[in-house]
Amino acid sequence: MGAVVVAAGVFILYRLRLVLVTVALAAMLAYALLPLVEWTARLRVGPRPVPRLVAVVVVFLVVGLGITELVRIAAGPVGAEAHRFAQNLHQYRDQVGTLLTRVRTSVARELPPPLRQPLDRAMNQAEVVLVSALTGALQATAKWLSHVVEVVLIPILAFYFLVDLPVLREELLGFLPPGVRQPVLVLARRADGILAGYVRAQLILMMVSGVVVGVGLAVIGMRFPLLLGIVAGLTRAIPIIGPVLGAIPIVGLAALQSSEVAVAVLVFFVILQLAESKIILPKIIGHELRLHAVTILLALLIGNALFGLMGMFLAPPAAAFVKALREVQEEALLFPEAVGARRAGDR
Repeated sequence: MGAVVVAAGVFILYRLRLVLVTVALAAMLAYALLPLVEWTARLRVGPRPVPRLVAVVVVFLVVGLGITELVRIAAGPVGAEAHRFAQNLHQYRDQVGTLLTRVRTSVARELPPPLRQPLDRAMNQAEVVLVSALTGALQATAKWLSHVVEVVLIPILAFYFLVDLPVLREELLGFLPPGVRQPVLVLARRADGILAGYVRAQLILMMVSGVVVGVGLAVIGMRFPLLLGIVAGLTRAIPIIGPVLGAIPIVGLAALQSSEVAVAVLVFFVILQLAESKIILPKIIGHELRLHAVTILLALLIGNALFGLMGMFLAPPAAAFVKALREVQEEALLFPEAVGARRAGDR
């Protein structure tokens, strides 16, 4: 019976996956804007503070206008670099093909004849696997983005989360039996800390990575520094493997420019990764997730299989929430007196 219930729960969650992703992204947007909303709501107009509804509307308008102006300013140089990159794309493709053929020929020459054919098959299979994995991730992301209603609902849900969060909490708790409300509140507080730390840390890291990579590549003399800085900032949204995913194509383009530039770019990314992992990341994100790197990697693989690139972004906090759920269950089993006292105190 228990296996049937679990299977039914998994099936329901899978069928509702788009709804869950939409709500999760809306919650993340709300967490990103919450500090601005709270700061605006503390301002005083005459004897009274700014109403929360007005604060949320002002923040949405200011952020929307700021993003629009930033896109307008950056559209010119970014568009010019993207146009130049597109013009050189055929040349880069030919250079990569020539380089791979040269490497394959050089390696095959050193191998005995019986091993040359397996080498060719292995390299062809590796290329097919890499292309299919990248294509699958992009297709899953594009499929999710094709649901226009869900995409439009993200800022709308975030708006309501910011305006009526206390009311929504009480209303949602009203649907639950009284005996489970306290554990749900405990879980909600832990999820609040996980999401708040994760979202704000990722936004800060994305901006820092984009700016530092763009400036660093410009100093080194790499082509298209602005465009590649944006790529590095966007790929940084994926924990652990994001910086590597962003660095690989950039180092590859640098190798097509010159070996000296490639070495300089590679050393730059190694130093940046060490500084980020040892200095920046612990101070910004702290220990909110409290997950081992292997656990995060497994969560990323599952998220990519279910939702594409969007799932990889959402996977780490989801895994941390599952761990928090298990910890709450263990606390209820091991320390029932403390849980009962906490419930009494909340009453």
